[in-house]
Amino acid sequence: MSARWLAIALGLVCLAGCERPEPAVDDQAVRPAKLFRVAADDVAVSHSFVGRVEAAQTVDVSFEVAGELVGLPIREGQDVPAGELVARLDPRDFELALREAEVQLRLASQDLERKEALLRQQGIPRSVVDDARAQYDLWLVRLAQAEERLADTRIVAPFAAHIGRRYVDNRTRVQPGQPIARLLDLNELKVVASVPAELLATVTPERVLSMTARFDFLPDVEFPLAYRENRGEAGAVAQTYEVTFTLKRPEAVNVLPGMTAEVRVGVQAQGGSVMRVPASALLSTPAGRFFVWVYDPASSLVARREVTVGAPLPTGIAVEEGLADGELVVVAGASQLQEGMRIRPLGGPLTGP
Repeated sequence: MSARWLAIALGLVCLAGCERPEPAVDDQAVRPAKLFRVAADDVAVSHSFVGRVEAAQTVDVSFEVAGELVGLPIREGQDVPAGELVARLDPRDFELALREAEVQLRLASQDLERKEALLRQQGIPRSVVDDARAQYDLWLVRLAQAEERLADTRIVAPFAAHIGRRYVDNRTRVQPGQPIARLLDLNELKVVASVPAELLATVTPERVLSMTARFDFLPDVEFPLAYRENRGEAGAVAQTYEVTFTLKRPEAVNVLPGMTAEVRVGVQAQGGSVMRVPASALLSTPAGRFFVWVYDPASSLVARREVTVGAPLPTGIAVEEGLADGELVVVAGASQLQEGMRIRPLGGPLTGP
């Protein structure tokens, strides 16, 4: 009999366990939680890009005539003023050619004068005088060419330049068009950065609030930039556009082409303002979407709501869709909440990040 009564008791316990309902969310203990009041900030959304410093103008200078290099007073990394000598060829052959052209022109002039005098006396036909005048004009041209070729034996800086590179050594023979030196115009620098297509397509000039560059060797200093131009077609691989900014050359810092800069562009949020919440208010789903727990003061219940987040802001995380100004979200203990759970706010709602 004892075994029979034991079996009956166990059956009653199991039956009672199966029929007992799960406690509703409303029956659970009220949980304390910190709240944050959603605010709309009129702040810039900051975008950062890797930029490359380039000279405003780069020129590879060369001679237009061949000859032996006898003067190369420049050094790499040197600054030279406009009009300063960069390189010089041996001018002797060109000076002789100029003297020959001057002598030939003088002879042609004398010959033309004699024949014009004979023509006035009707001693020679006009065709002979025409030939003498053509010969005189030909030597005029050759004299101009000789003067130009002699001038081409000198290269001077076309602008105040920085010597970026020297391609040849002195006392070598160079050919026409052979690069001698690379001159960089550093009075104004360019900073080139690759910008995503969607940003370039959606951001209008009036929404751009700031453009600055920062260098690793001066992390606390930002240099103002100005927009110059952007490439008209995207890169084949990354589908980004090269945007060129201008940077006034700093006086106290030796910024040179080839250096890397962080380009920061502050853009006004679409619509003039952006919602922001602390990062602790955001939770993620297995699918990678974000949501927050929104608190209803009338019922003291929380409800799960998916949101679309944007770029980090100085005062929190931007929320582009899903929240309205003034709503309350849970910022502490959010991972322990369930849909429809009752909470008790701790203190007043936070308003800072």
